[in-house]
This record gives sequence, C-alpha cells and structure tokens, in this order.
Amino acid sequence: MRSILPTPDMNLLLLVLITAFSALTPVKMPTLTIDITNIKKSGGSLRVAVFKPTSTFGGSKPDFHKIIPIEKPASQRLTFELEPGNYAVAVYHDVNNNDKLDKNLVGYPREPFGFSNNYRPVLSGPDFSDCSFEVGSTNKQIAIRLLD
Repeated sequence: MRSILPTPDMNLLLLVLITAFSALTPVKMPTLTIDITNIKKSGGSLRVAVFKPTSTFGGSKPDFHKIIPIEKPASQRLTFELEPGNYAVAVYHDVNNNDKLDKNLVGYPREPFGFSNNYRPVLSGPDFSDCSFEVGSTNKQIAIRLLD
C-alpha cells in the first residue's frame, strides 16, 4: 500500500510553488487622492504633476502626471497609485490649451496654478520642501486650491 504522506521532495515542490505564486500576486500600492478646487473657467485642461525628491520640482519632467480636460468650472478629483515616500504636487489650469503655463512679463503665472500644502509663492517658486508630504502605507488625500 502506498503512503499518502508527503515526502521531503513533495514538501520542497510545494514550498517552491507557494513562493512562486506569492511573487505573482500584485502588491496594492497606496492611493494618493488629490482634490483640486477653485476652478473658475471652462475649457482647457488641468495639468497635474507629481514629483519625487530626486526630481527637479516644478520642472518639465515630473515622475507622474495627468492631464484632465475641463468642460465646466467644477472641482476635480484624481488619483495616483504611488509607492510610500515623499512627494510634492504642482498643478495649473492650461486655460488656452497651449501646453505651457503662460506668465506675465515678470514671470508670474497668468493662468490659475497651485501646489501641495497650498503653498503660496511670494517672490519665487517653491522648493520641494515647501510642498512635500508623505505617502505612507495607507491611502492619502490632499486638497489643492488654485490661485488666480
């Protein structure tokens, strides 16, 4: 009569299979939810950029970005799945859809813009540390009010 007890070889095979399948199970990353308010004009698009500390904050190469068409003036909610870490967000409403933030003669934005932590620039743009926040192992929600 054959034994139905597992052999050491079967135990090893079972361990290898369990390990392989657990590696294939996707790990759920935390979600960053951003509520953007004070959108006063229709048309154009909202351009949202998320930066890591190793990126040039406010530069043209964000780590993550989204472009949201604006059909009517209303708050917008969007999400990003991010690894835990520090991030900063910059956003502007490209009202004329020319793919750039229009500025006046002294360099101040002529289109609505905003930053995480609702940082309000005075004489220059913010540094990463002015706008940074932490995404932990759970979901995070922030709000950004656009400045005119």
